[in-house]
Amino acid sequence: MSPSAGDDAGRAATIGTSREIRGADGRRYAFADHHCFACGGTNPIGMRLHIELGDGTARAEWVGGQDYVGWEGKLHGGILATLLDEVMAWAPSSYDAWAVTAQMHLRYRSPANPGERLTAEAQVVGRRRRIYEVRGEIRGEDGRVVLEGDGRYLGAAPGEKRDLKERYGMPPGLPAPGSRE
Repeated sequence: MSPSAGDDAGRAATIGTSREIRGADGRRYAFADHHCFACGGTNPIGMRLHIELGDGTARAEWVGGQDYVGWEGKLHGGILATLLDEVMAWAPSSYDAWAVTAQMHLRYRSPANPGERLTAEAQVVGRRRRIYEVRGEIRGEDGRVVLEGDGRYLGAAPGEKRDLKERYGMPPGLPAPGSRE
């Protein structure tokens, strides 16, 4: 993860986003839109995150408004947890994982304000079969750490992967770009 939110040095090359990926065949494939609270485009109260995918990494920028406030003047901790969880779940995408949260541990470091641009980044730090160990953090626009976490994410079984690819408009045999599968 980068030393500060504005520092692009050391960032992995983007292999796709939460809206489309480039397949190993070089073609672009768009995900069918969906209702996910965090990354879907059809949820009227959702966060509508646009997540950049790299080799075992994921990154998103987001600005939360007044609708996401907990205590007056501070973004709700559960919303911050959702932002980090979503980015951490997308980090194993280069493994063609279609991962979901199995366990997540969080450390809140400083509050975030409505209207502040937040940057969430995550990276896979280990793997055992279908379990991905992921670390992530959210930084404020001034570079301070707002939230950091680590977790275990369970990749989909082969049959589930096939069903998910069909549901979201991906060819069944399409491996993720840079896939290690």
